[in-house]
Amino acid sequence: MAWVKDNNKVMGKMDMEPIVVRPWYVNGKGGYDLAVASPEATVEDYLQALKKVEGFELYRAFRPGGSCYGCPHCCRDRLPLTLADVFLLRQGLKALTGRDMPLREVLSKYCQVRKIGPAWDITLSTDAEGYCIFLTPGSHLCRLYPYRPLVCRTYYCCPATYRSLALRSAIVNRGQDELGFYWERGKLRLPSLYLRDICSPALWKKLTRRKASCVSPLSPMTVRRRS
Repeated sequence: MAWVKDNNKVMGKMDMEPIVVRPWYVNGKGGYDLAVASPEATVEDYLQALKKVEGFELYRAFRPGGSCYGCPHCCRDRLPLTLADVFLLRQGLKALTGRDMPLREVLSKYCQVRKIGPAWDITLSTDAEGYCIFLTPGSHLCRLYPYRPLVCRTYYCCPATYRSLALRSAIVNRGQDELGFYWERGKLRLPSLYLRDICSPALWKKLTRRKASCVSPLSPMTVRRRS
């Protein structure tokens, strides 16, 4: 099916995929939009759908016309983690060090755990300059790239619609809460699978609409933690 470039036109006929991703243009600069086409859409569906963005004609704000390979812009400051991310990180650390670490040891050694009011803020540790501790100096390549967190996998320094970024934030915030529950109580809680259970009613309404109402000029790397 053909997608339209005109931001004032509605999305074309949705296919049967649970999440539909399409090119989105702001002042001629390429980005992306997404919509949820099925109430059964899951977090994994979201991750699989976003892989299509890499094939779009994107405006790379920090590497205009160039490759993201070796660009460290998205590897600094706040890098929030979900419960699933820490399990993946543990696999990566085993591949890197040969040790199968307990989950709590991974959190203690490689993460920063804070509670801000009722909300958890759990992030990857950074070096003195604010870069991720797994970023290789000089080459600026990730030592755990196949095991990188959701916030890294879903980051594109390009324009994106509000609903696209709001969904990303909602997934990360819920995942942090699930991770915080484990840290506080020592018990694992079944992660949320369905997007409808993660989104607020207002966000769900936006995501299931065919037309996106507003855009963000730039897709931010970090996700704002709600207070």
